[in-house]
Amino acid sequence: MGHQPRPEKEPELVPGRQLVSGALIALVAAWFVWSLLYNRYLGLWWLVPLELVTPHSWRFGQAGETTTVLVYYGYYALIDGGLLFAASRFGRWPDVWRRYAAPHLRRRGTEQAPPAPGEDPAE
Repeated sequence: MGHQPRPEKEPELVPGRQLVSGALIALVAAWFVWSLLYNRYLGLWWLVPLELVTPHSWRFGQAGETTTVLVYYGYYALIDGGLLFAASRFGRWPDVWRRYAAPHLRRRGTEQAPPAPGEDPAE
């Protein structure tokens, strides 16, 4: 791949407060939408794909209560995961991770124990 020169102008970074507050706002918005869906304030339209894909017996306990619970909560987890994915993209969570969490994790892994008394640290 070879050497690539640095760009003449460094890209501007988003201020930290704006980055973190945007990530938190996206998380709260996803949580709010999930709450509206789960508590049926927006109707049952979001369950239509589940009804189209699964047999009637899986949804209404004829195949066993465990199957019904697994089907519904699996679908809830799928929808919740989609909401969290959308919130992570809108809230720029990867940027928050790279700026705040990754440097701390890298530093922890490279720390060395201090030299024992009497050892020469230059050796």
